[in-house]
Amino acid sequence: MAKTKIQEIVGILETKSCAKQQAYHATLDALNEFKKVLKGYESNLQDQVNGFKDKLEISYQEAGKFEAHMQFAGDTLVLMMHTNVFDFDSAHFIHKMRYVKEDKTREYCGLIQVYNFLSDSLKYQRYQDQGILIARIFVNKDGHFFIDGRRPLGFLYNDFEHLIINEQYINNIIEEAILFCLNFDLMVPPFDMVNVISVEQQALASFSSGFHTTKQTLGFHISAQHEE
Repeated sequence: MAKTKIQEIVGILETKSCAKQQAYHATLDALNEFKKVLKGYESNLQDQVNGFKDKLEISYQEAGKFEAHMQFAGDTLVLMMHTNVFDFDSAHFIHKMRYVKEDKTREYCGLIQVYNFLSDSLKYQRYQDQGILIARIFVNKDGHFFIDGRRPLGFLYNDFEHLIINEQYINNIIEEAILFCLNFDLMVPPFDMVNVISVEQQALASFSSGFHTTKQTLGFHISAQHEE
């Protein structure tokens, strides 16, 4: 006997909708663990840099339920969790995995995005400045995860079947993300790119930077060749 429409609706709610809800909570748990580890990094790094001749600002700030900031000198790591849960297009590698074929609800993942911002972009509210996406961390209902991101993060964490998010992995991810930020410097733009400014830009420049400032557009662009 064919299913009634209401049976079909209930079946989808029981499987897909419940799996998405579980993935959301697993991702939120992971974000809270990231926050706890970042808070620990704040204390640890502050202790490590106290002996430096020049004072460096190291600080952690929780920006609401779904966001956290970690500043280390001129760079700030921003973690943002999306409140929705995602599936992947049919060509994505996740659909070829035995782990997902055995249970299709494992493919639904929550998302934590990791960005690199210049600390001054946030401090001076330079709204035209842009952050660079370092990594997207996908977490399913059972805490399995993989990372789509810059090397080495995207290379190290792509075994979705066996990787389960935990404190050790989170420590490693944070360390790699911080090193990524610190190892790429802000480059001055070519003269011809900034030889004229508008009155609005001048007004903004009087208390901030003098020009639109983003690592990616000022010599920070990372090509596919560079990543390889």
